[in-house]
Amino acid sequence: NASNSKMKKKTTKTQEAKKILKKKFKVNTRIVFTEDGELVQQWPPVQKSGLAKADEEDDASGINLDKVREMLREEDKFDKEEYRKKIKEKHRTLMIKCFINWSVSTSSSS
Repeated sequence: NASNSKMKKKTTKTQEAKKILKKKFKVNTRIVFTEDGELVQQWPPVQKSGLAKADEEDDASGINLDKVREMLREEDKFDKEEYRKKIKEKHRTLMIKCFINWSVSTSSSS
């Protein structure tokens, strides 16, 4: 039988992922807006460096490792700055809590 010789092959997860990439679907993205329509959160985060935008316009075949390294360095600068801000905010709230606890304990013991 000709139908038996051409049995349907089971597609793997890799093959399905490649099909999705060919169709250029945006998968695993999440965007959160406020009621006013302002952007609150976006996942995955948008690249902030100008090199990433320039690379999208460039249609060279293959991956240029030097460009990618430079893009990652630029993104690291932004990420480190965000991390510093986050840690400073955390330390500031911790200091405020400690000060409040200290002031409450000294005023109640008097």
